[in-house]
Amino acid sequence: MTSAPWTGPPWGRGRPGWIVVPATFLAMVTVLGCAAASRWHPQVREFDLLAVVLLLLAPAGLVAVVQRGPVAAFGAALAVAGPLTYLALGYEPGPVLVPLAVVVVALGATRQRWLSWGAGTAGSLGVALLAAATESPRPVYATLAVTGLVVAMLVGEGARGRGERMQALRAARLSREESAVAAERLRIARELHDVLAHSLSGITVQAGVGLHLMDREPDAARRALVEIREASRDALDEVRDVLGILRADGEAPREPARTRSLQGLVERARDDGLRIEAHGLDAQVGDQVGTVVLRTLQEALTNVRRHAPGASVQVSLAVGETVVLDVRDDGPPVGTLVEGHGLRGMRERAEALGGTVTVASGPTGFHVRLEVPR
Repeated sequence: MTSAPWTGPPWGRGRPGWIVVPATFLAMVTVLGCAAASRWHPQVREFDLLAVVLLLLAPAGLVAVVQRGPVAAFGAALAVAGPLTYLALGYEPGPVLVPLAVVVVALGATRQRWLSWGAGTAGSLGVALLAAATESPRPVYATLAVTGLVVAMLVGEGARGRGERMQALRAARLSREESAVAAERLRIARELHDVLAHSLSGITVQAGVGLHLMDREPDAARRALVEIREASRDALDEVRDVLGILRADGEAPREPARTRSLQGLVERARDDGLRIEAHGLDAQVGDQVGTVVLRTLQEALTNVRRHAPGASVQVSLAVGETVVLDVRDDGPPVGTLVEGHGLRGMRERAEALGGTVTVASGPTGFHVRLEVPR
């Protein structure tokens, strides 16, 4: 997911229709205000049609400045030229510079910084020069007008900075969401790998036993088929739980499968023909640590089934300040240890809780050691 660059408020995103209504309202206020000011001061130039045309230039420029490129520059020029020409011709000032101030703010809000500062500076200098050369507008009015335009430039700059901060916040939020989605996908893939690899390896072993003993020992073959059925059912339950993360279907929780406890894993492995000596598997650990220990033992036993089916296994669990799981087998040494999805998954689970996984192969067999802070 990517975020579009921020271009200011909705009326600054290529849709000038949004600004027509406020521009029209601003034009009405400016024309009526200047007409009233001219009526109160009849000694200045009479308010006429030319005055109205000049007063409408800045509101018209407001519609243009929310666009990009030459259109915005042309609108900014109109917003400056209209009020300054009006003042230079000797009309009573009134609120003539209000639309220019609005244009300056709009340019800043739409991240057209140089146009905003250029229009504000040009307007301020024009008013100051007219006041110094012709005394129209009067010095007090000129001072207030210049101050107002400077404030408008600062407000526009503030709006631009706020827009950039909002854009940065949106980008950071999207990045966090993408990271969370990627982490969840990785977790689901890791769970599915552990469940399927462990269950299918057991099913494969039992299927081989059943085929081998089908004619000579039907009872043993029947027991192998029962084990296949139980392993398949447990695997389906675990896969359903993992995929249940992706939906909220309100399913009632099922009874835990036999492979969801350390003792259950050992019993299943013994049923598959592994010779296992286990110690300390009834120790109590927290849910998160318990899940890491369970999956690590599951992967270790799966690897024994695959690579050392006739080996004997020693499993021990020690719980103190650190939870330590040791899994050793006396199978043949591995020449070059290649870290696949299973070993990588064990390591990632342990590291997520601040722990470590050590895997080693030597003349005495294969050794997996998990250490996780309790």
